[in-house]
Amino acid sequence: MKLEKAYNYLGFLICLSIPFMTYAKAFVNICMICLFLILVVLQKKQNFLEIIKNTFFKIFLIFLLFVTLFTVFNSSFFLDFSETRKIAQTALLFILFSSVNDKRLLIYGFVLGVFITSLITGINIINYYLNSFELLISKSSVEDLFITQRLYLGFFTVISAVLLLNIYKTSLNKVQKYSSLLLIIYFLFVLFLISSRSALLIAVVVFLTTIIYELKPQHSFLLVAGAVLIFSSIIYTNKNLSNRFLYSEDSIRSSFIDKIKTHEPRYDIWKFSGQIFKEEKPYFFGIGTFKTQELLVSKYQLMPIEKRKNWFIERNFNTHNQYIDIIISYGIIGLLIFLVFVKEIVKFSLKNIHSLNLVISLLLFLLVENIFHRQLGSFIFALTLVLALFLIKSKNEKNINC
Repeated sequence: MKLEKAYNYLGFLICLSIPFMTYAKAFVNICMICLFLILVVLQKKQNFLEIIKNTFFKIFLIFLLFVTLFTVFNSSFFLDFSETRKIAQTALLFILFSSVNDKRLLIYGFVLGVFITSLITGINIINYYLNSFELLISKSSVEDLFITQRLYLGFFTVISAVLLLNIYKTSLNKVQKYSSLLLIIYFLFVLFLISSRSALLIAVVVFLTTIIYELKPQHSFLLVAGAVLIFSSIIYTNKNLSNRFLYSEDSIRSSFIDKIKTHEPRYDIWKFSGQIFKEEKPYFFGIGTFKTQELLVSKYQLMPIEKRKNWFIERNFNTHNQYIDIIISYGIIGLLIFLVFVKEIVKFSLKNIHSLNLVISLLLFLLVENIFHRQLGSFIFALTLVLALFLIKSKNEKNINC
C-alpha cells in the first residue's frame, strides 16, 4: 500500500533528522504528526496489540501513569507538564517506530544522519586545529564547531557503531558488509576526534561486553587487558583527551579530586542534588521536576565564585542524571517503577549481544543526562529500544540485504 510505503519513508526521514534536531525540530514534529495520522488511517490493531504486549512497555506506561497522577495530586501538573509530555511522547514514538514495517530504513536513516553531522563537525574541528594551531578546543568554540551537541553526537556515534557491527555480522552482501566495517572504523575515529568522554567510556564498555560474549574466557581476559592498556595509553598521550579526562592543563592543583571539583560541573550539580534530597526528603512521592530545578538554581546562587555561579544560572543546569532526577522529582516509588522497567529491557535484550549493547549504552547515557528533559531525548530513547527489539527478532535472519 502507498500509505504503508509513505509511513516507512517518513520513519526514515525522522531518523535521518534526529542528529539535526536543533535545526529541524519543526520538520521532525510535522513528520511525527503525519506518522500518527497515517497509523490512525491504517488502523493496524494487530500491530498495536503486539507492541503493547511487551512487558517493559506496559511498565513504562505504568511509569507514565504514575508521573501524570503524581503531578495532578501534587498540584504541579502544568508546572511539570513539559517533562510529563516528553515521557508520554516517548511512549507514542515507541508505537510509531515499532509500526514501521522495514526497521532497516530506521537504521539506515539514523546512521546516515549521524555520518553527515559527524563529517561536518569533524571538518570544522580539523579546520579549527589548522587555523588556530592549538591542540585543545577552547570551550567558547565548542558550540560553533559541533552541529550536534558533543554529548549527544558521541552517544549517537556509539549507537551507530553498534548497529553497523550487527549489519557486518549478519549481512551476506559483501559490499554492505565491508562498507559497514569501514563506517565502524570511521565512527571510532570520530569518537576520539570529538573527545566525548561519556561516549568513549560507553564505547569501551560495549567493546568489553562484546569480546566477553564472543570469546572464550582466557582469550577475552587477554583482549580486555590489552584494550584497557591501549585506551589508557591513548588518554595519556593525546593532549586533548588527557585534558578532557585528567584535566592535565591544570598545573595549579596537584590532586585529581581537586581538579574534578574545579573543572567538572557535574560534581557541583550532583552535590547540590544530594543536598536537595536530604533537605526535602522526597522518600515516597518526590517534589516534581519544576521544584527540583527551582531548588537547584537557588543552590547555584550560593556558589562563591561569581563567574562560575553566573555560568551555572545562565545554563540552568538540571541534575544531569536521569535516575537522580526521578528519585528527587517522583520519589522512591517513581524510581522503583523505572528500575523495574530497566530490569525488563535488560532481560529481553540478553538474547542478542548487539541488542544488549544498545540497551547498555542507553542506560549508561542516563547516568550523565536527563533524557526526558529534551525532545531529542524522547526520540533517541524510543528509537534505541525499538531497534534493540528489532535486532532480537531478526537475529536468525542472516541476510539483511535491501
